[in-house]
Amino acid sequence: MKTSSLKNCMRPTANRVLSRGLIAGLSIALLSACSADDPVVTSSMAVQGLYSAALSDNGAGSLIGSIQHGGSYWKNTPSQRLYNWNHAAGEATPLISVDIDPSGDFAATGGARTMVLWSTITGQSLGFWNTPGDVRSLKLTRNGDYALVGMDDQTARYFDIKNGGIRQTLRTGSIVRSVDVTPDGRYGLTGDDLYQVILWDLSTGEIKQRWQLDNNIATVKLSNDGAYVFAAAQLGDAKVWSALTGAQVSQVDTGALQSRNVTISQAVFSNSNRLLLLGQQNRRVNLVEVMSGDVTRSWDLHLKDTLRPTGAAVLALAFGAGNTYYAIGSNGYLNVLQ
Repeated sequence: MKTSSLKNCMRPTANRVLSRGLIAGLSIALLSACSADDPVVTSSMAVQGLYSAALSDNGAGSLIGSIQHGGSYWKNTPSQRLYNWNHAAGEATPLISVDIDPSGDFAATGGARTMVLWSTITGQSLGFWNTPGDVRSLKLTRNGDYALVGMDDQTARYFDIKNGGIRQTLRTGSIVRSVDVTPDGRYGLTGDDLYQVILWDLSTGEIKQRWQLDNNIATVKLSNDGAYVFAAAQLGDAKVWSALTGAQVSQVDTGALQSRNVTISQAVFSNSNRLLLLGQQNRRVNLVEVMSGDVTRSWDLHLKDTLRPTGAAVLALAFGAGNTYYAIGSNGYLNVLQ
């Protein structure tokens, strides 16, 4: 089993007076320490890449917003497209954000100012709604009852997506780039362009905790039980906090000792809250210990053409059964990791 630790990869050399032989040996050791595994299985879901993607909690289903064909829902093992989903007949809707609810039976797609709830069982639309701002990020509660939607109008809105209407309007003072919600709808999480990460009580609309990072927020994530919060800034900090006390639990090294930081684009907690699966914009996926922030495994997503790579930002992640993990890249490939 290959292992990777960002801290090991980025440790500066204290003694610059090294023999050529020692330098060569050190270089080989560093390359080995920084190496990442390849996916064990890959499958293509889109030819020209994706705007957005989501995985069901167990990795069994995928929802993508492709550049060429709009939305589609897939079964992952074996890979098979089940439904094509767009917001108007005869068009490929640019879907900015998509999600699958924790039960796996419902999904939502968000366009510029439209949002649709779908059944993953029948493939049918269950509701079409207009939003007061352009959708940036959306997340569903269990059974698709509610959706927390981050928008460019400096708010996140808590929608009753099955019946219509807004339960809460959460005002942040800046564009809301990323949101998350606990499956039971008790807590919501927002990340915005004022570098704020805010934990909300969705029954009252009150702020429970507030944290600050060092740049616009790239992604936020709650553990399923609401005990832990993860957030990462664009080319900046990545931290885990206690939702109860607000205290920092750990910090993930995003490259402060290199020439510049990387951006973590996706995150998901394991059911035990012991591990975090983190995806970066440079196609790297890391398995991280929550309490220490240490990286224990690394993978690089599949590239369509290794001779002329176009990159693959990580758009969606999921823990599968055992030591199997799932990731979707912006190049339209589903990756099975082990």
